[in-house]
Amino acid sequence: MRIPISALACALLLNAGQQPGPSLLDKGTIETLHLTAATSVGVPKQAGASRTLIVDIAPKPKMHLYAPGEKEGMPVSLTIDAQPAFKASPPLFPPPEKYYFEPLKLTQLVFSKPFRITQPIVLSKSSLTGLTVEGSLRYQACDDRVCYLPKTIRLSWKIEPPA
Repeated sequence: MRIPISALACALLLNAGQQPGPSLLDKGTIETLHLTAATSVGVPKQAGASRTLIVDIAPKPKMHLYAPGEKEGMPVSLTIDAQPAFKASPPLFPPPEKYYFEPLKLTQLVFSKPFRITQPIVLSKSSLTGLTVEGSLRYQACDDRVCYLPKTIRLSWKIEPPA
């Protein structure tokens, strides 16, 4: 990962002071200085063991997050903690936007509007009675002048047994 020196220097200066950590707004919703993230579980289309974990992310005004495929910053990533109760496929991201950063003359792949990450999982038969899945969202946020230090926030999803 390469971070432009000017952006890194600014981020270090801005992050030198104490910043508040993420706050829990309600069950499954977390707010940081850069974004709001809400977790949910998709409704299965048919009975069975497949589920979709969802993270809806809304960058704060004037913020953008690096998207997967971006080479100059740290792209947003979703990591699910492994458990024998399920098997996870790779997370799915929407197409990114192109953002031109004038000071460095760079075109970057970013998310600046609300977007959704989906994470397909297949439950084992023993976990069809209910389960809590945990994971983490890692991202680097920037505004039109500064890139902030990367952050990791913990997420969780409660999978209810079928009705």
